[in-house]
Amino acid sequence: MVAPGLKARYVDVYLPSGAAKREWEEEAKKAGIPLSKFVFESVEAFRAAKDETPRSEMVRELAEVKEEAQKLRSELKLKTLLLEKLEADVYKARYASFHEVEMGEGTRHHDLELINILKQGKPLDGYSILQELAIHPSETEAVKLVNNQLESLRRFGLIEETANGWRWIK
Repeated sequence: MVAPGLKARYVDVYLPSGAAKREWEEEAKKAGIPLSKFVFESVEAFRAAKDETPRSEMVRELAEVKEEAQKLRSELKLKTLLLEKLEADVYKARYASFHEVEMGEGTRHHDLELINILKQGKPLDGYSILQELAIHPSETEAVKLVNNQLESLRRFGLIEETANGWRWIK
C-alpha cells in the first residue's frame, strides 16, 4: 500500500520475470541505493543519452574534421612555399643593383635589415644571416645579392669577416 502523500509520484513497473527483478535489486544493492532510486536514475540516464549525439555520428564528424585539417595543412604548406618564393623574388628585384660587387654609375641602397642584423654585435655566418633575412639557401640569386652586399660593406670598412662569421666594426 502506498502512503497517501506519495500516490501522485507512485508508478507500478512489471518486469518480464522474477529473475529480472532480482538482477535489478542486486544492481541497486551494489550501488548502495534503493531499487526505486536505481530505476529512476537508470531511466534518467537513458533519457539524457537520447539527447547526446550518437557515437557513430561523432566518429564520422571527427573523421571529416581530421580530413579537413590535413587538407588545410597541405594548403598552408603550399602557400608558405609560394610566399617564400615570392619574398625571394621581391628581394632579388629590390637589390638587383648588387648583381655585381663593383658599382657602375649611380647609387644603390643596402638592405637595412641586413645592416641591423650585423649591428647586433655578434659575428654571424652566412647561413645565419640568410635565416635572419628569411632567404632559403637554394635561392642562389638572392644569396649572391646578400654576399655582394656583404662584400660592399666590407670594402667600405663597416664590417669584417672573422673565423666566426661577419661582424659589424664599431
